[in-house]
Amino acid sequence: MNWNKRTLVICDLDGSLLKDDETISQFSVDIIKKFTSKNNNKFCIATGRPIRAAIKYYKQLGLDTIMANLNGANIINPTDPNFSMINLGFSKEAIKHILSDKKLLKYIGCVLIENIEGTYVLTEEKSKFIQYEFLSKFHINTKKQGDEDGFVALDLNEIDKIDKDVNSILIYIKDKKYIDEITFKIKSITNTLIVRSWSIPTDLTGTVIEVNSIFSSKGTVTKFLSSYYMIPLNQTYSFGDGENDVDMLTRSNGYAMKNASHTVKLLTHRITKYSNDQDGIAKEMQKLFKL
Repeated sequence: MNWNKRTLVICDLDGSLLKDDETISQFSVDIIKKFTSKNNNKFCIATGRPIRAAIKYYKQLGLDTIMANLNGANIINPTDPNFSMINLGFSKEAIKHILSDKKLLKYIGCVLIENIEGTYVLTEEKSKFIQYEFLSKFHINTKKQGDEDGFVALDLNEIDKIDKDVNSILIYIKDKKYIDEITFKIKSITNTLIVRSWSIPTDLTGTVIEVNSIFSSKGTVTKFLSSYYMIPLNQTYSFGDGENDVDMLTRSNGYAMKNASHTVKLLTHRITKYSNDQDGIAKEMQKLFKL
């Protein structure tokens, strides 16, 4: 093995490695396994999903590497008990500030909070449809309330029932025209939070914003993985389709997916020839690494 020729690939899941039906094709699995079997190459997942919603893909690929979840707020190695989980959270006072604003509160339909203890869903009692659609979109089993793989349901005024600090906040805004007002409110609390918008192709008519610590980003994850595995950034490749992937793509040999938004494509130098539904990552890896 030539130590200096090892390669690191960091990959997003939704819209990238996963097809639109949230599966990985056998072709992609085979290509990734072929890649990791050569020269001690490393393949890592970096996703906005929590651990519970990504672990099955990690196992399907037969990985033994570090995985970054919640855009880098949780960094773990599921196969190595000696690896100490990195947990980048922020004070729950942030969400308290947001929910204490009575004017803004009426625009918020649902809040999903992830922390080291689990998933909490804060919603109005009358908004059960919103809660169901919201949870379904973000990979939470709506039938497992209170289960370790499910969630804890709270009212919007019950934030004090959450003990641990926060890793990620998702806020469903009922009407898109209020997104700027709520984003401004969050940014006025502190400049140490990142606010991103999500598109949600469901029956809901509003929009979703995500709040993370400024330190939990896929760009930070990219530098950490490069350092941890001692593979320089010029031998590191990444693939993604969303706004939360841009700093990862620009810090490495990054490829925007063919199906990525125009914004993401404009900010990266390379675009895959094929989309996520056409095994775009596997086909690019096959060509790049002669697999």
